[in-house]
Amino acid sequence: MIQKVITRYSWNKLSCHHAAILVGIIFCPLLSHGASSKAFVLVSKGQPKAEIVVEEQAESPVTFAARELRRYVKAMSGAELAVVPSPSKRPAIVLAVRPLQHDKKLLEDPREEDHYRLNIDGQKLQIEGASSRAVLFAVYDVLERLGCGWCVPGDDAIPKRSTLEMPALQVDTRPAFQYRMMVEFPMMSIEQSIAIADWLAKNRMNWVHPAPNAHGEPTLWYERRERVLPEYKKRGLHVNIGGHTMHTWVPETNNFAQHPVWFAYNAGERKGPTLCVSNHEMAAEAIKNIQRFLDRCPEVEIVDFWHPDDEVFCHCEECTRGLLPESTKGKQPEWMATNAVKSAYLITYIEFINRVAQGIAKSHPGVMVSPLMYALTEQAMLDDCPAMADNVIAGLAHISRDSYRPLSGEPKSAINERFLGIDLTWISKSKHHYIYEYYNCWIAPFIYPGAQVITRDLQIMEALGVQGSSSDMWGYTPINMYVAARALWSPNISWKDALREFCTRYYGDVGKEMADNELRLETGIFGLTGYQASGARDPEKWKDPPTAGLFLRDQRSGQIVFLKGLIDKTKDPRVKVRLERQLKPWTEWNKEPRWWAFPEFKETK
Repeated sequence: MIQKVITRYSWNKLSCHHAAILVGIIFCPLLSHGASSKAFVLVSKGQPKAEIVVEEQAESPVTFAARELRRYVKAMSGAELAVVPSPSKRPAIVLAVRPLQHDKKLLEDPREEDHYRLNIDGQKLQIEGASSRAVLFAVYDVLERLGCGWCVPGDDAIPKRSTLEMPALQVDTRPAFQYRMMVEFPMMSIEQSIAIADWLAKNRMNWVHPAPNAHGEPTLWYERRERVLPEYKKRGLHVNIGGHTMHTWVPETNNFAQHPVWFAYNAGERKGPTLCVSNHEMAAEAIKNIQRFLDRCPEVEIVDFWHPDDEVFCHCEECTRGLLPESTKGKQPEWMATNAVKSAYLITYIEFINRVAQGIAKSHPGVMVSPLMYALTEQAMLDDCPAMADNVIAGLAHISRDSYRPLSGEPKSAINERFLGIDLTWISKSKHHYIYEYYNCWIAPFIYPGAQVITRDLQIMEALGVQGSSSDMWGYTPINMYVAARALWSPNISWKDALREFCTRYYGDVGKEMADNELRLETGIFGLTGYQASGARDPEKWKDPPTAGLFLRDQRSGQIVFLKGLIDKTKDPRVKVRLERQLKPWTEWNKEPRWWAFPEFKETK
C-alpha cells in the first residue's frame, strides 16, 4: 500500500497535533535495510540499481541536484549512479521542473517557487519541483530519508550503507514562509562562506545574506564575489547584501569634510557615520552609490540600508520634525516624553528610506531596499508614518528579548509581547517584511538551548501572516539553526523530534545520550527570563542577574563531566571531534569560542 503524505496548503486547518505528525513523517528519514517488494532500490550490496534522469537542457540547480544525488549515494554506498538524458528500462530517479499548481491565485504566492513533490514506487522515484531550486530541495529531502544529516556547515553526517532503498511514498510540500534567511557576519574565509551557502540550500532555506558592514566600498564582497557567486547560483539562492550600511552608501571618510550637513547632528555638532536622513542632497548621493553597486553586482535582489550598530541618530530640527529647534542644540528637554524624539525621527527615517527606494526602483526595478528596525528605531509605526514603498522590505529585530519565553502565550513576557505589538504595526504598513531573530548566541559563553521557543515563535508568526525570518549567525548554535530551518518550512513540527534527529545523525553512537542531555537543558531553561546567555559568564556585573544565565552557569560543571565522558565513550573519531567542539564553550567560558560549532575552514586558492 502506498503511504501518502500530503502537506500542501492546509496547515492552518490542521490541529497542531496532526500537523506535527505529518511533518514528522516528511522530515524524518524512512529507512529500510531489508529489501521489500515495493521499495525503490537505488543501490543493493554496493551495486547501482537505478539511474538518474535529467534533461540535457535542464537549468543549473537541476543538474547540480543530479550531481549531489550521485555524489552522496556514492559516499554512502560506494556505488555510482549513471546520469542520463532519458529513461531506459532500469529503475529511474527522474528530476523535472514543472508547474505543480493550476490555481492562479496560488501560483502567484511566492512560496510556490519552492513547492516540490516526491512520488516513489518500485520502479520510479519521481522528483518534481515548481522551480529548479525546488528540485534541489527535494533531492536533499531524499538524501535525508536515506540517512544523511545536514547538521553543521562544512560537516555533513553521511552514514555508510551498502544497500539504499526507499519505501513507496508520496510527498507534496511547500514552505510556510517566503523569506528563510541567515545573515553571514562576520564574513570570514571564502571556504566558510561556501559552506554556509551549502548548508542553507541543504536545509531548504532560500536567501543568503552576506553583511560586509563596510565603511565605504564593500570590498570584502567584491574580493570574494567571483568565488562564492557561482556557488549561490548553482543552488538557486537569492542574494541580500549589506548589514550596517549607512557608512557604506555615504561614507564619512569621503564626504564629511565637504558635506558635514549630510551627517547626524548631536550635542551641537555634526558627526558621522550616522546620516542626517532629512537631507535630500545626501539621499541623492546614497541613491547614486547604491546604483553603482547594483550595476557592478546585478545578482543582488535586496540591498540593506541599516543604521550603524549604535543608538545614535540625527537630532536636527528637520529630522525631529520641529521637536528640537536649533536653539536646543539637539538636546531633548527634560519635560518631553522619552520616546517623542525617536518617534518623530522614525517618520523622517521612513520617508528617507522610501525616497531611496523610489530612486532605486527607477534604475533597478527588481531590487528591494531593506531597513532594520532595532534599538533606536525599535518603535511602533505611528499613524502619521507613511506606508513603506512597494520595493522596501522591513527587517524587524528582537534584540534583548526574553530568549526562553515565546513571543506570546505562556509563560508571559512583557518584553516579548511589546516586540510582537511593534511588529504588527510595521507589518500593517509594509508589503514585504521579515523578523530578524537571534537563533544563534552572540553573547559569551555562546550557549543557547532555544529550540523549544524557536518553534513556538514560528508558529505564532505563521498564524499572524509574517512573511519570513532571518537570524544573525555569530556564536553559531547548531541545534537551534537545524530546528529553525525545519520550522521555517513547517512550523508545527515537534521540536523534540527535530532535536533528537539532529543528535542521532550528528553524534552517531552517543546520539541518544546527547539528545537526552539537550532535552534536559531545554526543559530546565524554558520559561526563565533573560537574553541568551546573559549573566552566565559574569553574573557579578548584573544587579539583578537574568535567571536564564544563572541556570547555564549552574550547569557548567555537570556538562563538562558529561561531555568528557562521551568523548571517552565514542568509537567514532568524527563524533569525538564534534564532541570536543561542543565541550569548548563550557570549558573556556569566555569570549573566544565564538565559532566553536564550526570545523576549521582552511582557505584554498
